[in-house]
Amino acid sequence: MSKTRFYETVTACDECDHLHVIPPLKSGERFKCGRCQHVVLSVHEHVEGRILGTVFSALLMLSLALVFPFLGFSSRGVERSSTLLGSVDVLIGQDYLILGSIVCLALFIFPAIYLFSLLVLFWSFKHPDISLNARRHLTRWVVAIQPWLMVDVFLVGALVALVKMRSLADIELGLSFWAFCGYVVLLIRTVTLVDRRWLWNKMSGAAPNHVIEDKQHPDELKTAKLHSLIGCHFCGAVSPNSHSHCSRCGHSIHSRRPHSLTASIAFLIAAVIMFVPANVFPIMQTTFLGGSEPSTIMGGVFLLWSLGSYPVALVIFLASVVIPLTKILSLSWLCWQCYYPTEHDILKKVWLYRVTEVIGRWSMIDVFVVALLAGVVQMGNLISILPGQAVLSFAAVVILTMLSAVMFDPRLLWDKEDEIMQASKGDDK
Repeated sequence: MSKTRFYETVTACDECDHLHVIPPLKSGERFKCGRCQHVVLSVHEHVEGRILGTVFSALLMLSLALVFPFLGFSSRGVERSSTLLGSVDVLIGQDYLILGSIVCLALFIFPAIYLFSLLVLFWSFKHPDISLNARRHLTRWVVAIQPWLMVDVFLVGALVALVKMRSLADIELGLSFWAFCGYVVLLIRTVTLVDRRWLWNKMSGAAPNHVIEDKQHPDELKTAKLHSLIGCHFCGAVSPNSHSHCSRCGHSIHSRRPHSLTASIAFLIAAVIMFVPANVFPIMQTTFLGGSEPSTIMGGVFLLWSLGSYPVALVIFLASVVIPLTKILSLSWLCWQCYYPTEHDILKKVWLYRVTEVIGRWSMIDVFVVALLAGVVQMGNLISILPGQAVLSFAAVVILTMLSAVMFDPRLLWDKEDEIMQASKGDDK
């Protein structure tokens, strides 16, 4: 019989603020919100050992990916190979400091902080003399960095870059490439195993209990706000609304994210402004046999299509054109719904928000393609690739839309839905 692995009392759903009394959960069980179907908590089987195994393996694969050559290519008898760190060094050496920093953060720094934080955190579970404050900081790093891990996006970008390079030179995949593939798989697996509520529960124990029974309406769904409680977005604990910081993790708490719509709209406006130069100016400059040719995002799509690389052209078109536009329009419509709600099903609005939040980072594919090509393909007038003016503008579009989604508080949609329901009940009376 499976051992109970999670003890918690009351928690609030991150997306709709609905309060739940979580029953004791066993390994392999999940708990979903009864109101919006958001997965509140997942408890995986043998989770401690599996996380430690994937973390150690991911760090080993990362070490191998940094040591050996990543790609080798030859053109007209001239050969060249490059490592991942060497590619970043080339970008920085050519004064593309921001682009090199973005690649370095996404591939090495953020994942390394994430993995080492987990290692130290699990080690501290066996050594209770480690200060609680230090463990809190480590857990916050794990929670905060997780949405910005983009190694899987870079791998897809590398595959697209290989297709583009095949038309210019002969390509050879180095040992680092295969190690990097393993690193990506293991890091993704680690992320899927780490549940932040389980992690905080493991570190600090169960959250403080609260009685949420409504004797007048025992079957009616209630939110934390209506019970004068606040659900912590970092650890899932529930605190009285008189508190400004979570009693378990110490993070600042708010019933609704302050200035959520204002910040989300501001980031969206900035993204729209940056979207114009991102598509007007060249994103890449290719030199081949002394001739130089600039390429815009759509120009790259048309080139891949003309070369017969239809799947890759479609991927670039979706990631670089369709997804950013869709995300901007979707978030704009969701912000509008918080002011002037329509009769659309609330669950469809929430589903749109979830999809928008998940797909946004995949627009970084084109940025990583340009960064990898510029870091590897450097052979003077014979063949070389340089980033264009649009690459930083496009990276800004992706980051700004991601920040807009982060700042948007989906609980505001449910607040409007509750207002509409209350108004309709009043009209019926």
